[in-house]
Amino acid sequence: MAIDKESPEDDEIAPEPATKKPGFLGLSNNLWRLALVMGIAQLSLALWKWEFSIFLERFLQPWQMGIVFSAATFAGLIASVFAGYIADFIGRRWTVALGFLPVTFGLATMSYIPIWPFVAVQFSLVWFGMSTARLMARAIPADEIASDDGHNPARRLMMVTMPLWFFDALGPLVGSILLNAGYQSGDLHRLAAVVSIVTFLSSVLLIKESLGSDIRKKARSGPKIPVRSLGRDYWLLTLGMIGFAFFWALSIQYLGNLCVGPWNVDEITYGLTWSFFSVTAAVIMYPASIIADRNLKMALLAGVFGNAAVYLWWAVGSGALMMYLINFAWAFPLVLWVGAERSIIVLVVSEETKGRALGTYDLLMGVVGMAGQFLGAMIWETTDSLRVVWGVAGAGMMVSSFVLFVLLRSISNAKLAGPPRQRELIFKAKR
Repeated sequence: MAIDKESPEDDEIAPEPATKKPGFLGLSNNLWRLALVMGIAQLSLALWKWEFSIFLERFLQPWQMGIVFSAATFAGLIASVFAGYIADFIGRRWTVALGFLPVTFGLATMSYIPIWPFVAVQFSLVWFGMSTARLMARAIPADEIASDDGHNPARRLMMVTMPLWFFDALGPLVGSILLNAGYQSGDLHRLAAVVSIVTFLSSVLLIKESLGSDIRKKARSGPKIPVRSLGRDYWLLTLGMIGFAFFWALSIQYLGNLCVGPWNVDEITYGLTWSFFSVTAAVIMYPASIIADRNLKMALLAGVFGNAAVYLWWAVGSGALMMYLINFAWAFPLVLWVGAERSIIVLVVSEETKGRALGTYDLLMGVVGMAGQFLGAMIWETTDSLRVVWGVAGAGMMVSSFVLFVLLRSISNAKLAGPPRQRELIFKAKR
């Protein structure tokens, strides 16, 4: 008779116990360590990503830039498919850590041989590794949310990214200073590769495993992409966000080109406004998370509608002063969108499918985003106007926000309230 026994690796990896008492700003010690690691990871990206499209425009045509971004998005899709599956065997901690190895290799090679078409492969490696790490970094707080009845999901999912935004502000600031001092884009890529190595070591040393062996065994026994088990509410949200994801991707990768082109702002000022945006996002993260937790659906809707309005503003504005104003205003809808979207996902699916649910969602939005990136490149190539690209994207987002409003009304409020509130609502319904 066969004996059901846990594998050795299941015994070796003990999950970090979730605490019922929230820590500083609502995060446990493990989530703060995770936040620090992902902040360092963001620095390895923020040092150069803010001016990457400007860098590419120096030696590529718009259609080639579209291929570079689409190839990276496709690499991110592959990461979305395999990251959760890999984590079922080696745990979330090691999946996060290993994700930074292709980031390091891609940045190191791009710093020395940034030529077509190799730059598409190099950027894809970076995006594959970063997508793997980010997906699992979102799944770790989801594990804690599942372990203590879903208390304050938006606060935890948003606050764990707060250090990330501070590092995101530091990257363009340091990058601008270095470029102004005579360094080149390749130097930023080399420095970022070194930071990526530091991130790998930090993730191994600081992050504790959050996924218990019983949950991993249960996940391994289920389908790799659990389409049916994700539930009706999950698919309603996904359907409602497809339009937004498409139009977001239509133009976002060309923000730097818009700023130094039609907006008539120099590259250094553009980097400083990026830093200003990131600091604003970090500062408002905690109050925004409290607001989002009160009504996740309204927070998501406000985030989507606000992003649409900002996109339309990008299409018509110009000048450095207005760029500071728009970056200040943009931080509010962006943090509401990100926090509310992820919170709804982890609340409407079962415990063992949370990681797969996030991966499946990223996969679907990535496919949609690839189509948007391709169309955006074609619009730029045809019209020779980035203002038209951003205007089309903003108008499309505005329409998609109304579609999202209709679909959100069909998502159960009881699931979004968390298990304790669910029991209260059920009790009142029976009375």
